[in-house]
Amino acid sequence: DWDGTNFLVVWQDDRGANPDIYGARVSPSGGVLEPNGFAISTATSVQNSPAVVWDGVNHLVVWQDLRGGPNSDIYAARVTSGAIVLDPTGIPISTAFGNEMNPSIAFNGTHSLVAWTDQRSGFNIYGSRVTTGGQVLAPSGIPLSTAAGSQSAPSVSTNGVDFFFVWSDGRN
Repeated sequence: DWDGTNFLVVWQDDRGANPDIYGARVSPSGGVLEPNGFAISTATSVQNSPAVVWDGVNHLVVWQDLRGGPNSDIYAARVTSGAIVLDPTGIPISTAFGNEMNPSIAFNGTHSLVAWTDQRSGFNIYGSRVTTGGQVLAPSGIPLSTAAGSQSAPSVSTNGVDFFFVWSDGRN
């Protein structure tokens, strides 16, 4: 995501014993500033499916995390424009019962909204707002879609004020 000076790209990296979350800054001309990347999360077990947004202060990176196994949770970390990870142990966004997976994120000028597929009672879409300081405003998550059937794979966007999200829906 663009911070006004450089882009931050994030990925699942399999160089260690388990997949971790790494990032690298890329200049506007395409130069990779950290050719080997830098670790954002190397917690135990598997971290995958990262997404990133610039919140006007820092990048907020979210991912699916199995550190609490056997179910996946959603974690985040703030990363400065200078590639410093402010939350090296991660910020728990959702550690509810069941799997939380496939996070998506957007920033509306005030808060970031993280949305994810949530299996605490079927396949539903939940979300939570996160402040620029890393505070999770709804630690239990807010149900965004709990229709019959399964909902999964959310994608969040914003017009700078309101959030808009779409998802795959199996109610019919």
